Amino acid sequence: MGDANSSSQPSWPKGWVDTHIHLLPGLDDGPANMEAALAMAETAIADGTTHIIATSHANYQWSYQPERVAVLREQMQAALGDRVRLASGCELHLSFENVQAALANPRLYSLNGSRYILCEFPEFFERASMGKALEDFRRLGLSPVLAHPERNPVFQQHPNTLLEYLRLGCYAQVTASSFAGRFGKRAEQFSAEMLQRGWAHLIASDGHSAEQRAPRISRAYDFVEKEAGPETAQALCSANPMAVLLDEDLPFAPSLAESKRKGLWSRLRG
Repeated sequence: MGDANSSSQPSWPKGWVDTHIHLLPGLDDGPANMEAALAMAETAIADGTTHIIATSHANYQWSYQPERVAVLREQMQAALGDRVRLASGCELHLSFENVQAALANPRLYSLNGSRYILCEFPEFFERASMGKALEDFRRLGLSPVLAHPERNPVFQQHPNTLLEYLRLGCYAQVTASSFAGRFGKRAEQFSAEMLQRGWAHLIASDGHSAEQRAPRISRAYDFVEKEAGPETAQALCSANPMAVLLDEDLPFAPSLAESKRKGLWSRLRG
């Protein structure tokens, strides 16, 4: 397991690094216009976020537009100045068409042009076929980041499927507000279980607006600090996300050995 505070690592920023946020205006179900997008960014800054990878949807409803993304990112960066640094990527829904497009041009779809690609699973999916897609990404040297697995019914019912994917070399990104029950009791319980087992690698806001789906990470940091300690909290909210942004190895990646004692989620499921 890497040490997020090792002297061999660079100095990490004190604030949060948000690697999953629907910030850019008019592209998906995030803010509709620039005014709303800037208000959302101000909410993130006030909460302590210093770096953002804006991740617009790439799915059946919204197409990913890299050129438009670049223009909007530059406009927002100019308006926000140096109070927060903006990068971009997408949330890649794992449809057949999207997987093929990403395999053909992976760095176009990845987070800040890095090896890390943010993958969204269908609500229900065939486990073997999704595993094949993840294996194909791994063969290209990509590191899939699994978006909010704690909210997915398949992973909730079959936690070992998530473990199987993590053992392929994928990483799990938990939505900050899941720890507080924003997405229901099952997601809250599973996010806590993932933290306990060392299955969580990054925490991100998945913010969509300044009000209803606000981009706040501080409350999740406080929860993780209380439950797992300050080093883990700093790693999940800052050090690991910054490594994604910089296309570096994650400094904190716990062993994926099965826990010998029965965890919270197993107890709750009987």
